[in-house]
Amino acid sequence: MSRTGFAILMVGIAVAILALMWLGWRGRARRDSGIVLAAQVLAGAALAEFTGVQYVSTTPLGRPLERVAIPGLRYKGLAALSVRTDGVEIAVTGETPVTIPAAALLGTSRASGRVGKAVESGGLAVLEWQSTEGQAFESGFRFAAPSQQAEFEAAVAQLTT
Repeated sequence: MSRTGFAILMVGIAVAILALMWLGWRGRARRDSGIVLAAQVLAGAALAEFTGVQYVSTTPLGRPLERVAIPGLRYKGLAALSVRTDGVEIAVTGETPVTIPAAALLGTSRASGRVGKAVESGGLAVLEWQSTEGQAFESGFRFAAPSQQAEFEAAVAQLTT
């Protein structure tokens, strides 16, 4: 095979792979379009606020390798987290902020890996919550310092106990 033929073959394979990835993500977004989040504005007193937190992913509870495509939580990126007396707000850069009412919070846990990220043992904070239909999810975050992670977990614990 000539160099030109080989180059055309490789470009064709790359285009096919990218097209399949796009179709897969589109199908995932369509599948998850029925997930409804509470549309409330949080007005309670701030318990803790964090900026520059790495948002990793949101997955169904107990399935850390199966990303969901909920609007506002689709893409990984830097986020601002606000824990208030009436819930938690997650504002991922470039996305619409998502609010989770205090009644929908299930608690927090720690993890060392989720879809899109692997770190040291307990290096990820995992917020466990449920949608308005009762589907349980977990959203993973990587804080800049372990003290911030502990502060986040303590603030959420105040809402779930």
